[in-house]
Amino acid sequence: MGSNELNERTKRVLNFIRENPGLSFNELSRRLGLAKGDLQYHIQRLEKQGLVTSKRSGLRKHYFPRGIFDEREKDILSLLSSENVRGIIMYIIANPGATQKELCSELGLSPPTVNYYIGNLKELNLVRSIKDGKFVKYYFTGDVELFVKLIQNYHPSLFERWADRIVDIFMNLEEGV
Repeated sequence: MGSNELNERTKRVLNFIRENPGLSFNELSRRLGLAKGDLQYHIQRLEKQGLVTSKRSGLRKHYFPRGIFDEREKDILSLLSSENVRGIIMYIIANPGATQKELCSELGLSPPTVNYYIGNLKELNLVRSIKDGKFVKYYFTGDVELFVKLIQNYHPSLFERWADRIVDIFMNLEEGV
């Protein structure tokens, strides 16, 4: 059974996952406006047909179109499904050496929340921390171009908000600053 044999609602779910890879089940349910049981039915059909795959991250499953992303990209997209993580990464890219206090203040997050997300980012080797006196400073160590491409493609409103800062960052990278 190919994608041309899917009903309209199942096609809608498939297209939404293609346009928004890495979203969790609850986020898909909320953004599609589908009841959880209804969404579960459509996702099971899509998985059975090999059109959609999932990856567990902690307690959540994140959904992807099959055959497009490697495991690392899936891990990153799963993390990027969180607005808080996107904000943390963008802030650290734009402000290398940012401290927890700066992240909390800039993004309106609590210290435990920042620590939780920083821990996830460190596990994926996207962020490293350096103790500087009594402060811990954070630096983005991931592939900035890959990250920016993923943000640009799947979270364009965030990309637009940070576009000017990102251009400056790339100009500095190219100049070797």
